[in-house]
Amino acid sequence: MARLDLDRKEPATGSKPAQILAAARAEFLRQGFAATSMDAIARAATVSKATVYAHFGNKEDLFAAMVASNCRRIAETLAEETLEGLPVREALTQIGRQFLAFLLSPDTQAIYRVVVAETPRFPDLGRRFYAAGPQNTRGRIAFYLERIASRGLIRIDDPARATEMFLGMVVGHRHLRRVLGLDAPAGEAEMAEAVGRAVDAFLKVYPPEA
Repeated sequence: MARLDLDRKEPATGSKPAQILAAARAEFLRQGFAATSMDAIARAATVSKATVYAHFGNKEDLFAAMVASNCRRIAETLAEETLEGLPVREALTQIGRQFLAFLLSPDTQAIYRVVVAETPRFPDLGRRFYAAGPQNTRGRIAFYLERIASRGLIRIDDPARATEMFLGMVVGHRHLRRVLGLDAPAGEAEMAEAVGRAVDAFLKVYPPEA
């Protein structure tokens, strides 16, 4: 299984890889993984199939690259240099808002639906999606919590468990209800309120050092 390189820069606008990724996103989200062919992606990208294979080894790698491209946006907001120097409450609020907005975005929801539908037939698809999305995001947040705990800014003995707790409070049932089409897209005020409550509760369980 190819490693998902989330630290790799996005291909330049107008470049062949950028054309291929844009075409792949449209085809995968329109037809699903199984029904999408590399021929169709090449036609949509107006490149040869050989060019597609030259940049992305196979359809699984291309799908993984598309997922990684989508996840790179949230990864940038969780980068060490982005959070460094922020007060703990402000950093947690930024993490919560960016994560919730990303999770509930139409692109992320559409990719999630494709993965859930196709994973029973293509298990590797689920593994690649999890590595690029949930696993990577949780790892970055846990690393942030570990850093601030080591500096005495907050009391946390298990950063991974604390991360699961925080994200669980931020998301609640919102993701499931959006996937099922039970809720309209959340507004900024609603998401800000949800994140604020989650941060308040989290800091009661893991209070900052005096």
